[in-house]
Amino acid sequence: MIRTRIAVGVDGSAGATAAVRWAAVEARRREAELRVLAAYHRDRPGPRAAPAPGTEAVLHAAVTLARSEAPGVEVRCLALPGYAVPVLLHAAETADLLVVGARPAGRLPGLPSGSVGAQVATHAKRSVAVVRGHAAADGPVLAGADDGPDAGTVVGRAFEEAALRDAPLVAITARAGGGADPAGPPLGGDPDALLDPWREKYPGVTAHREIVTGRPDVVLTERTANAQLVVVGPRRHGFEGVLLGAAGSRLLRHAACPVLIARP
Repeated sequence: MIRTRIAVGVDGSAGATAAVRWAAVEARRREAELRVLAAYHRDRPGPRAAPAPGTEAVLHAAVTLARSEAPGVEVRCLALPGYAVPVLLHAAETADLLVVGARPAGRLPGLPSGSVGAQVATHAKRSVAVVRGHAAADGPVLAGADDGPDAGTVVGRAFEEAALRDAPLVAITARAGGGADPAGPPLGGDPDALLDPWREKYPGVTAHREIVTGRPDVVLTERTANAQLVVVGPRRHGFEGVLLGAAGSRLLRHAACPVLIARP
């Protein structure tokens, strides 16, 4: 019985190919169904309009790659009419995780190159992984723990990802100037208070928290050089879910490993 669904957007680009490889491995880890999606413009109006030339070839190549990377995983493909961002955002509503490449816009219609991943990661209602860089095989999972209201969601998801990978977890709280953050505990407080509830749920995960001085976006990006995955959350001020904040935005441009934007 399928308990989880992962969706991945493809367009034939190198970034999309990396996303398919990563998504297939994640589907195998989770015993999940994998859906491979491509957006296309209709050649003519009407519900029976065929996909643009090349779309079926892109899907076939992506499905073949996914099945070779993760034999036994159920893989389905869909060509959907429309622009890339709305197509993928709609797909995210019925997926537990949406995966896109770092620069997946090349042949997906609708936005300039490089913008689809950021748009989807910013506006999706579910979790989104943007595959970029190279995951360090023996590296930790990083969590950006900013003492905000979504810190529990981020840390909990990071624990889950670390358990799936049999990897250690490092939760990083970076504060410019190093002083006490009025939104969180003082530096002399219990740094493990955020981790303890999740340690009970994931006893096999070795985890620790680091509270360091520096800009969160810079610190997290630098630490991704030796990480398997970095997990951060969206900002919740203003319009809910439409801002990634400095850390998420910088990671999507410069992280050396895949980035997961965690949502409940």
